[in-house]
Amino acid sequence: MNRLIYKGKNRYREFLSAARIISRKVSKIKGVVGIAATGGIGRGYCDDYSDLDLIVYADEEKAREIKKYIAVGYLRYKDIDLDTPVVSYQKAMNYKVPSRYWSQIQRWEMGNALILFDTKGRIKNLFKEKLIFPDWEQKILLEKHRQEVGFHLKYNFETWEKRGDIINLADSLIRGTENLILWIYAKNRKFQPFIPKWLFCYIENKIVPESKYLKLIEKPYLGPVKTIKQARDIRDELLKLCSRIGLKFDYDKVDDIFKQNEKNYEKISKRTKYYLSW
Repeated sequence: MNRLIYKGKNRYREFLSAARIISRKVSKIKGVVGIAATGGIGRGYCDDYSDLDLIVYADEEKAREIKKYIAVGYLRYKDIDLDTPVVSYQKAMNYKVPSRYWSQIQRWEMGNALILFDTKGRIKNLFKEKLIFPDWEQKILLEKHRQEVGFHLKYNFETWEKRGDIINLADSLIRGTENLILWIYAKNRKFQPFIPKWLFCYIENKIVPESKYLKLIEKPYLGPVKTIKQARDIRDELLKLCSRIGLKFDYDKVDDIFKQNEKNYEKISKRTKYYLSW
């Protein structure tokens, strides 16, 4: 991943040095299989607001014991917050992909990880086996986010436009764009990042072809959207972008949904019509 440069001092070397010192000591504990640095170290940028994230992989029979004095919660030492979870290597290997453990976010995090200690290449092998993006998972995510984009940029947007509510229009733009971004990532087989902090990471780093549309994609977030016309103009631009990149919807306007629902009503049985009529 190309490295972003943010405002402020990059303390990457300081964080990496601390991580290496800790890893050398922890690696000598009996039962430790490997250690991976994630978070800022994995992405190449650490500042005053970053954690030093180290995942310690241990054999199952030793993991619980090691947790007692390594995974003791968030700590702060020499102006650096520490987060050092201990994970059973065997459990991590046995969990399916995808699963609650090997979620999109977890795979994104591990995909950026820096392995600092590895017994017989077991962590490298773990990542090779688990950091995959199955075709069937991609299809599910593409459909999920396609529907969400359509709901927020079409149905939800139009209903709030007719109600004249600018706040909910702005909200619809943001929610729709978030799902548009996640659709783009799924299309390019990029794992979903930790949304509260890293939603734009692939686009800002120019890792997906759609990065060239960043100025349009970021519009709903930069605002302010003060008028219904402003909201509608941004929405229309986003829908044109969807068409351009192959994101298609099942309907054009809310009225199309109403017409389809009317047709659905005509197809139901007389008995159902009896109960669902007035």
